[in-house]
Amino acid sequence: MKWLIGSLIVLFVIGIFGFSSIFSFQTEQHEQSGTNENTGGEHQESDLEKMGLELNGEWSRNLLNNTGSLIITNATKNSFVFTLDVLAGGNTGMLEGTANWEGETATWLDHESGCELTFQLYKNKITIEQNSACEFLGGTGTFFYGEYEKGAFAIETDLVEQGVLNESEDALFRNVVGEEYELYLQNMSSYSDGEDRDGLGTRVVSGFVRGLGTISEGIIMVNKGNIYAAVTDSQNSVIRYHTNDPTYQETLPDTIAHWKESLAYEEIVYQ
Repeated sequence: MKWLIGSLIVLFVIGIFGFSSIFSFQTEQHEQSGTNENTGGEHQESDLEKMGLELNGEWSRNLLNNTGSLIITNATKNSFVFTLDVLAGGNTGMLEGTANWEGETATWLDHESGCELTFQLYKNKITIEQNSACEFLGGTGTFFYGEYEKGAFAIETDLVEQGVLNESEDALFRNVVGEEYELYLQNMSSYSDGEDRDGLGTRVVSGFVRGLGTISEGIIMVNKGNIYAAVTDSQNSVIRYHTNDPTYQETLPDTIAHWKESLAYEEIVYQ
């Protein structure tokens, strides 16, 4: 009899612990399930939504005399609203609309003209591509494609990078023209080689800003030791002349005198 009672007690204890373990296991499962349900119920922000938060604002194409400004608003995981303004010297172009995301690329299509833009985001840059129909939606020389960086304009360039001068010529030129280097840089975005009418053994480069001919132009004559250069100053309606050759300190070389004949300004300031 005693052995029967002992067996019943053992079975009773095992039953309590077994039930407790099962209850504990089911409770943990329920809690884990609830946690998973809560996690699934929370809104998980997609990559495009995160991207959208970064898209809003100003983006800039930092090309000298070919700048572009891209303003993005109302960016979501599906689309964004944009305004795109570009310059080519004095000529302008502008597009605006809503671009729609398709995977990692956003597209915009103007059904009337057939112009299509595609937008691709790379970290802090947006690359825009255009089809040929877009060429007719802006002024002469304007284009919408290129890389746009986040933030306002920040152009860092010089006459070497623009292809006007080589490094040794640029160093000599900077020494002669001083602070007015930027004026030449701004006025010679489009340039071509010219003829040395004076026999000074110089390389001649003349340039202008597209759409602003006669008021935004410059010319540089350079040899191994001398600079002869002139540039329009539209703010003061004058032509500024620079040289380090004493022979031409107060008179223009024939090359520059011929160049200035088509300009809007007559007054020359000898530096």
